[in-house]
Amino acid sequence: MFADTLPSSRIKILFAGFFVLSIVLSGRLAYWQVLHRGDLLAQARAQVVQAEALAARRGAIYDHNGKLLATTVQLESVYAIPQQVPDFADGVCVARCAAAAAALAQALGESAERMRARLESGAEWVFLRRRVPEAMTAKVKALAIPGVGLEPEPKRMYPADTAGASALGFVNDDGTGQAGVEARYDELLRGTPGELVVERDPANRALAVGLRQTTPAVDGADLVLTLDLAMQSAAERELARVVKNEKAASGTIVILDPDTGAIRALASSPGFDPNDIAHADPEAFRNRAASWTYEPGSTMKAITIAAALNEHAVEPSTTYVDKGFAVIGGRVLNNALGKSYGRLDISGILEKSANAGAVFVAQRLGADKLYRYLRDFGFGQATGVDLAAEATGTVRPLAEWYPIDLGTAAFGQGLTVTPLQLAAAYAAIANGGTLYRPYIVQEVHARDGSVQHAQPQAVRRVLSPETAAIVREMLTKVVDRGIAQNARLTSYSVAGKTGTAQIASADGSYLSNEYISSFASLVPARDPRFVCLVVIERPQSRLLGTLSAMSAFTGLAGDLMRYARIEPDRGR
Repeated sequence: MFADTLPSSRIKILFAGFFVLSIVLSGRLAYWQVLHRGDLLAQARAQVVQAEALAARRGAIYDHNGKLLATTVQLESVYAIPQQVPDFADGVCVARCAAAAAALAQALGESAERMRARLESGAEWVFLRRRVPEAMTAKVKALAIPGVGLEPEPKRMYPADTAGASALGFVNDDGTGQAGVEARYDELLRGTPGELVVERDPANRALAVGLRQTTPAVDGADLVLTLDLAMQSAAERELARVVKNEKAASGTIVILDPDTGAIRALASSPGFDPNDIAHADPEAFRNRAASWTYEPGSTMKAITIAAALNEHAVEPSTTYVDKGFAVIGGRVLNNALGKSYGRLDISGILEKSANAGAVFVAQRLGADKLYRYLRDFGFGQATGVDLAAEATGTVRPLAEWYPIDLGTAAFGQGLTVTPLQLAAAYAAIANGGTLYRPYIVQEVHARDGSVQHAQPQAVRRVLSPETAAIVREMLTKVVDRGIAQNARLTSYSVAGKTGTAQIASADGSYLSNEYISSFASLVPARDPRFVCLVVIERPQSRLLGTLSAMSAFTGLAGDLMRYARIEPDRGR
């Protein structure tokens, strides 16, 4: 009767098996519930917990006097879920869907073909148009098309329209600063995003008694610039006028405070509207004052003469006989149009803008010292301005110079500069001999209420005060009785120098009848409050392009003096 009873040995084996299995299961339970309890909780919570980013508001930008230049507003973007639009089937928009596309196109100012193409793009979710004006939003809402909705998005707005665009830059659709101040200070302006963590049920509804944690966003800092909107607008007006009249390829105007390096205006042509980036020429995004280089031509003669005077290689009374050309390194360098001027003193070289005279001065100074002064004045290196994409220009190492390079560098050929570099060098002459780093952000206002004030940064002393005063007087004579008489102002003294430079070609030669015209100035000359540089690329009048550069200066300078309430220093 006990034939079916299991042998005791088998029972022991079964019990041992169960025991081992229970030990293994207990170990696994301990492994997961004790050692990896946090991981399990995290995975479980991930099923019901959702994190949402809280966008930070981008900081505003103001001019020197507190006028708003850039701000951020909330606008609506129109999107579609094509599969939910009536009569959208198999990726094709027909019947009521086609009618909806036509209605949306009319409301959004688009073509029906483009609107339909977006619906048929194959995307499950697609923007039809981003950041639309309120009037368009109202029209889209009135249509009440299934599958079409509105999504709030931040939009960067520039109340001054095109004014200061090349200095400000712009913000792309992702909210990232592009070019100018927007790019250089992007991290400060954009702030720090926050986070909202909530528990949701299977229907994706927030649980009233569930987890809800908020990490607030920290809005971006506000910036106050050194730019003055009134000066900026006047500079852009005059630049636009002369570029149009000359049918020039491009142009720029820089206005600096010589005592601090603060940038009061940076005008650049071609320009763009930062409120309408989609229709702008990408070439216009380049800030030509800081990111474009050119051979400065005769404006460099003031630097050469300043260096020679500072080293006592020449004195103001030093003279030479100008024959219309100079021979250096077996090469002949001519004055413009081959003119000869006879006996000239050092001031006369500037007044006549004699290339041969500049070569004479450079030979007295020597290549080693000229090269050192070029570097000390900041050429061939970044100024350190707080703008994105600054160019450095080129001054070849002295070891690569040929004898003729001493002569050509003396009158601004064979090297390249940015307009901002040249303006900063002239500012050193204006302020008594100190080179300052140009800067454009004056204050940073953080969200915690703290304010950082930018301080002028002196780079180095390049001239003695006595030398700077002598050069200023010489440059005043250039305007009063020399080559730049068209830059005279009725009630104010002006110190300045014209420049006409040939344009180098890709093979190292110079283009025929293609020039860059410029005028660098200090005003008022007796106590300079502003350095103003006008540069015009490829003016139609060619060698006479400096007349237009001086015209831009005179049209601008009167406004500058009145706006800054500077007392006239000459009789009417």
